[in-house]
Amino acid sequence: MNVVPEFLPVLSVGVGIHAAVTLFLLLRYLESREGLVGWWTGAYLLFTLHILVEGWIHPTTPSWVLFLRHSFFLASSWMLTVSFIRDAPSHPLARWPSLFALLAAAALGSSAFALKANWRWPWGAIPPSVVGGAGFVTAAFLFRRSEGWSRDLAGNLLFWGMVLTGFHALDYPFLRSDPLFSVVGAGLSGLFTLAFGFGIVLQAWHRTRELTLLHAVAEALNRSLNVRETLGDVLRQISDRLGLLGGWMYLWSQEKGEYVPGPTHSLPDVLARDPAALEGDCRCLQMLVRGELTHVVDLECERLDRLRFRLTNRHVTVPLRTSERTLGLMNFVVPPRRGLVPRELEMLSAIGFQVGMAIERTRLYEEVLAKEAVRTELLEKIISAQEDERRRIARELHDEAGQALTALILNLEMAEESLPDASSKIREQLHHLRELAEHTLGEIRKLIYDLRPTILDDLGLNAAIRWYLKNAVEPRGISVELEMPQSDRRLPHHVETAIFRIIQEALNNVVKHAQASKVHVAVHYNQTEVRVSVSDDGKGFNVGAVLARSDGGRGVGLLGMQERASLLGGKFSIVSAPGRGTRVELVLPLPPAAGSGDPTGTLEEESGGDAI
Repeated sequence: MNVVPEFLPVLSVGVGIHAAVTLFLLLRYLESREGLVGWWTGAYLLFTLHILVEGWIHPTTPSWVLFLRHSFFLASSWMLTVSFIRDAPSHPLARWPSLFALLAAAALGSSAFALKANWRWPWGAIPPSVVGGAGFVTAAFLFRRSEGWSRDLAGNLLFWGMVLTGFHALDYPFLRSDPLFSVVGAGLSGLFTLAFGFGIVLQAWHRTRELTLLHAVAEALNRSLNVRETLGDVLRQISDRLGLLGGWMYLWSQEKGEYVPGPTHSLPDVLARDPAALEGDCRCLQMLVRGELTHVVDLECERLDRLRFRLTNRHVTVPLRTSERTLGLMNFVVPPRRGLVPRELEMLSAIGFQVGMAIERTRLYEEVLAKEAVRTELLEKIISAQEDERRRIARELHDEAGQALTALILNLEMAEESLPDASSKIREQLHHLRELAEHTLGEIRKLIYDLRPTILDDLGLNAAIRWYLKNAVEPRGISVELEMPQSDRRLPHHVETAIFRIIQEALNNVVKHAQASKVHVAVHYNQTEVRVSVSDDGKGFNVGAVLARSDGGRGVGLLGMQERASLLGGKFSIVSAPGRGTRVELVLPLPPAAGSGDPTGTLEEESGGDAI
């Protein structure tokens, strides 16, 4: 079967098409590493080799070349069939690859026998052609089943490419003994393979479009924590990319206890003219309320029928689900003569689940915000109650104990002065008692200021910190360095109180335990947060060991600072080690209103190393 020279280009084109499709499949497999594409690549590589050998067969060709051609063809058919069976072990045809292998072996055996016996041409080629062709047709129907019997263009090209290749194999024993028919057969085989290749390209394009749509929807949903603001964009993305005629949503309203109209996009004119037309009952809402809407469905729309929309009366309904409940639905108007294939319906179902989870996330986020607002209000009341109690105790100490000690001091002084000079010993005792009472009164006054320094209420945080350092720290012989803004900006009352108490407790620990010679206090704040640090050069301590103590010792004060910081949503940390000093750090968030006092919108931290 020498090839006629004028038909050599046809043969070259046929073989070239097979080689191009094989190369495309190989590149796609290297990119995606899909097992299915890998099997297809192997199948069409063998099929290309079979076509190449077949095109150059002539009467003097050795019998083993014909045997090689049959082997390539059967192996190609077997690999294509296996590609659709391997992921469905329970399928009725799951044993087909083994059966096919037996049939292929029998076909090759009978072909070898016919070639050895020098039988006439067709009889040795019939068994491999029939078995291999049956394999291609079987693979086509297995593919159709795996795609849910979809009728999209890509699926049709893939299906008919394999079917026609299978049927075309049956004519090989009878028509290709002639050189002309051999070349024409290679060309037809190339066309059928080209159809299969176009189907692969279209399928890849469809998947790319689907991935792009899923990415666009995910990006829209993640653009804001309030998903309801982006649902209209989700409708637009789906409608535009799938070629649908707009859509609308129904969402569950907690306040009304029913499904209400939600965002819309490019509504049909009969609905756009009258927004109230979306209200009221319809088939899709009835299915939703009854719990029957568990997957994407294609429905005839009663609402569009009632409004006499002439273009179409069909829409695809997508439930918005979570793992526990259904939160609403999306309706998309389907153009006339447009059908959504199962793959597109599955993608819409996945998007519906994604949107449902995003809506649920928004609901939970709003609940957290509401609870956080209640928590913040409660914490402010707790701190306010604590400070009110401190004021009450300070007032009672001033009014009761302070007044009583003052009266005692006056009486002791009067008693001391009324004694005759001879009673020097008694006078000395009264003088000592008076000094003791005055010292006690001084301590009570100091305690009163510690409980609630009036300077914090009158002049603010900066002045209160300076006052405390000057009166409680410097008198102990500790050098003080202070950094804080020069502005008189006032923070929220509860924030100022918390910061002052934490600094007060930290400095109290420095005075009592650190044995430090120097302490550094820094306070910086901007529109969103306050940063505080208190560090000393004292002896330091083991933080973990101290915090683990429960005997009412030093760890109680540290835990109290942590608790105050956490109550206001702040971060508190202690860095210390024996012999290396201690550093206490605090970061507190500020509510938005806290920055309203700065007309520029930014606060410059004018800090300096002013020593007090």
